Amino acid sequence: MTVNDSYELIQYICDKNQQGYISPDQFNLTINQAQDSYQAYLLGNFQQYSPGRPIARVELGQNQVVRQRLTPTIYNYNLRVDSSGFSPYPGDYLQADAMWTYYNTNRIRYVQQDALYSFANSVIDPVATNPIYLIEDLGFRFYPASINSAKLSYVRNAPDIVWGYDLVNDVPIYNETKSIQPVWDDASMLDIIFRALKIIGVNLQLAAVIQYSNDIKNNGQ
Repeated sequence: MTVNDSYELIQYICDKNQQGYISPDQFNLTINQAQDSYQAYLLGNFQQYSPGRPIARVELGQNQVVRQRLTPTIYNYNLRVDSSGFSPYPGDYLQADAMWTYYNTNRIRYVQQDALYSFANSVIDPVATNPIYLIEDLGFRFYPASINSAKLSYVRNAPDIVWGYDLVNDVPIYNETKSIQPVWDDASMLDIIFRALKIIGVNLQLAAVIQYSNDIKNNGQ
């Protein structure tokens, strides 16, 4: 689903529900708020955690479907680790997915700060041969510090969706070359549009949004 398809669908639904005209700038702002909401949902909303069970109803790593939906925003990156064991986050970093040693792809384990002493001083499982990493405010901290490099799989912030246009007689006309297309599959885009409509004030069930989309495809509306 292109950004133009998304804009036309939202305009069509807003018109059918008497919500008026949605300008390109309103669309660009709203669709990206909805995109951020959708990505946070897939990663796992903290608000959904239950006491004694720190797991959201949906989150990365929970099942194959969630991971498949997030795949367009999962990237690999080679980290350079300085002599103190520190490596900064990639510029578009959102959340770590997996970490491996650079040359033999052995897993590097994530450890919380309160467990560092036990892992760093373990005789049975020494960090010299089984490295670990911590998450800090500006980047990763590795033990042992001599690790030099690592491979990171991480979730990045999805790029902004932009409906680009030219003004012709004060009317915005879609311009593909000025637009930024969504990275998501069609099913994900329908969920994002569903969230965007709620922000606008159109409260529909997702099934109704899908039906509107099918109306446009089948009838050319």
